[in-house]
Amino acid sequence: MMNRRLWLTRIVKGFSITGAGFLAFPFFRALIPTADDETSLEVSVDDLRPGQSKIVRWRGRDLVIQKRSQEMIKTIEEGSIDLKDPSSLQSLQPAFAENEYRSLRPEIFVTYNLCTHLGCQVVKSKDTSLGFSCPCHQSDYDLSGRVLSGAAAPTNLEVPAYRFISGNILVLEVVEV
Repeated sequence: MMNRRLWLTRIVKGFSITGAGFLAFPFFRALIPTADDETSLEVSVDDLRPGQSKIVRWRGRDLVIQKRSQEMIKTIEEGSIDLKDPSSLQSLQPAFAENEYRSLRPEIFVTYNLCTHLGCQVVKSKDTSLGFSCPCHQSDYDLSGRVLSGAAAPTNLEVPAYRFISGNILVLEVVEV
């Protein structure tokens, strides 16, 4: 009887230690630097035509870089869509993005492509007057990544810090707060 109880105790302890190891692994892994931890990334937008976009992976997250057409810029300037936060006062963005375009230049828009509701990946909207849509909970964003009123998402899409180092090359940067 005693041998069986000792044997079962050792099995339970073994499973407990293994489970604790699996739970602790992500925390220890976060302490080890990876290639995704680069502090800057240069991206060329030469290959984009007006209306096109591309996805770039930086620091473990995907970003959308979009070259807006003149029609897209005009739609933003008209401002006929009802938005939750049209001035982006509650959004994560650098100071240069505090404008209706939420970008350094009206024709180039850079944003993380994660919905601010539950982090789902947003896609290009089928509605040409909108920019992005979350297929999970139907949150829609305008061409500047601002969330529409009535959407599940609480804030606008996040805009990263970046700057242009030449006409068509931008640098994504980590900004220490």
